[in-house]
Amino acid sequence: MRSCLNPALLVCMAMLLPGFVIAQQPVAEAVALVRQAEQDLAAERGKAAVEKLQQAARIQPDWHVPASRLAVLYQAAGMDVAALQQYLVVQLISHNQYQPNPEKDPALRAELAETEAYMLMQVNAVRARAGLRLLYPHPQLAVIGRQHAREMRDLDYFSHESPTPARRTILDRFKLVLPFRPTVLAENLSKRWRTGYGYSLSLANVRQSHEDLLRSPGHRANIHRADVIDFGIGVASNYKGDYWLAQIFVDMSGHPEY
Repeated sequence: MRSCLNPALLVCMAMLLPGFVIAQQPVAEAVALVRQAEQDLAAERGKAAVEKLQQAARIQPDWHVPASRLAVLYQAAGMDVAALQQYLVVQLISHNQYQPNPEKDPALRAELAETEAYMLMQVNAVRARAGLRLLYPHPQLAVIGRQHAREMRDLDYFSHESPTPARRTILDRFKLVLPFRPTVLAENLSKRWRTGYGYSLSLANVRQSHEDLLRSPGHRANIHRADVIDFGIGVASNYKGDYWLAQIFVDMSGHPEY
């Protein structure tokens, strides 16, 4: 089993968030710091915002909001290594808190989280080049994508429509995880399998999947949507490294988390 997809960029952090724990309510001090950081951002005090978010993350490292904001701020500042680490923190929180991965191998969990984090950053890089706002990664949106990717793997199909009645549409799948109907909801799907020898889940293949989505007008339009704020990416793989992935794009601005 592979560990880091790209050791020069990705720092394997699975051991920092071990095991399954129930998602906790954010503590008041961390919430206050995040709110102050938002005020700093509105006043264009980016450095002050970053410092407060870093402090909030130290106070409550298992809360995704500081990490998701830091990922976007670091990427916007061209700090790609730091940004990728924060995307990875969000994905590890998704795997370990909101939905323990049924693949018990911690190396596989780390590999899937790294794959998801890398593609999150690639999507936001495309948006940055297009002059669009960068999207906040959300662990529960990753759960929605990961559940669908896993079902496509297990039931051997590839479609936006699930054969399971309760999960038929993306809205059905969304409402199984989050208890509201979003005003904007879009989904991209991709699949890659082994041809000949080799392990399909690699950095080069993930990058190719990203490029393939961009070449599709419908998928590219979802990546470029101006009316979304949050997104999540979930990946499932089999023993050969064949993988299925789902990208979820949502506007969750009317449903505050803290």
